[in-house]
Amino acid sequence: MLGTLAVGYLFLGGAGAGAIVVASVLDLALVRAPFGTDARVSVDEAPPCERVAAFALLAGFAALALGVLCLLFDLGRIDRVLDLFLRPSPTYLTVGSFALAVLAACGAFLTLVRFAYLPSVPRAAAVAVEAVAVAVGLVVMVYTGLLLQGLGAVAVWRSPFVPVLFTLSSLSCGIAVVLVAAFFADPEGEAGRIVRPLVRADAALIVLEAAAAALFAGLALAGGHPGTAASAAQLVDGSGAPAWWGGFVLCGLAVPLAVELAFAVRERSQARALQPVLRTALAVAAVLVLVGGFSMRSAIVDAGMHRDLELEEPSAQALRLE
Repeated sequence: MLGTLAVGYLFLGGAGAGAIVVASVLDLALVRAPFGTDARVSVDEAPPCERVAAFALLAGFAALALGVLCLLFDLGRIDRVLDLFLRPSPTYLTVGSFALAVLAACGAFLTLVRFAYLPSVPRAAAVAVEAVAVAVGLVVMVYTGLLLQGLGAVAVWRSPFVPVLFTLSSLSCGIAVVLVAAFFADPEGEAGRIVRPLVRADAALIVLEAAAAALFAGLALAGGHPGTAASAAQLVDGSGAPAWWGGFVLCGLAVPLAVELAFAVRERSQARALQPVLRTALAVAAVLVLVGGFSMRSAIVDAGMHRDLELEEPSAQALRLE
C-alpha cells in the first residue's frame, strides 16, 4: 500500500513542518529579525542568530516542498489532489492537505522576506505569518501520524502512539535542521543564544520519543490481536529490526542524546562562541536524528506490510466499500 515515496512524504513533511515551526518560534521569541525598511539587504549581513533562522526556514521549506512532490508522485494523478480541495470532506486527509498547503504558502513567504529585500513588508506582517505557520505546522506534524493511524486495515498502525511518535520525531527533526543550519551558517559558533536552548529541548524530546517508541512496541507485542503481534515481531526481530534498532534507536535516539548531554555539561560556561569540536559533534548528531526520523517511519510502515495484506480491523471505509 505504501511505498518509498509515501515514506519519503511522511518524513519530509514532518521534518519540514518541524523546521518551519522551530525557526518561526525562535524568531518570535529570541531573534526578532527586522523586516520592512529596517530589513537587511542581504542575509549575509545579518547577525549569526538571524542568519541561522533564515537558512533553517529555507531548509524547512525545501524539505516540505520535496515532501509534497513525493506525495504527488505517489498519488500519480493530479485530479485526486484537486478533489481534496474542490470537494472537501471532514477527514484527516482533507484537513491535513489544507494545512499542508497553508504551511507551504507561509514557508514560501517567510523564506522570501528573508532572502529578498522587501521594504514594503513590515515586521508585523511577518510575525502574523510566523504565528500562522506555527499553528498549521503543528497540525501537519500531527497529521502525518494520524494519516497512517487512519488506515484502519492494519491493526499495528491504529496505536495512539503512532501520531505521538511522529509528532515528537517531527519536532526533533525540526531542531536538527536548525542545528545543521547553525553549523554551516554560523562558522564562528556565535549563535549559542539559540543553539543552547535548542539542544536542551531536543534532549527532552528524544527522551519522550524513546518512551513513546517503547510503549508503542511493547503494547503491540503484548496485545491480543494476532496481526498486531506479528507486525510488532517483524519490527523488533524481523526485516524491520535493522531500521528500528540501528537507524532509529541507535542513530536517532541514543547517540544524539549522548552528544547533547555531553554538550550541556561542557557548555555550562555560557561563553558566547561555541567550541568547534562540540559544534561539529552537534551537527553530526543532528544528521543522525534525521536518519533516525526516516528509519522510524520506514520501519513502522514496513511492519504493517510484511506479509500478504488482509483486513485486520474493520473500518468505516472498508464497510462502505462492502
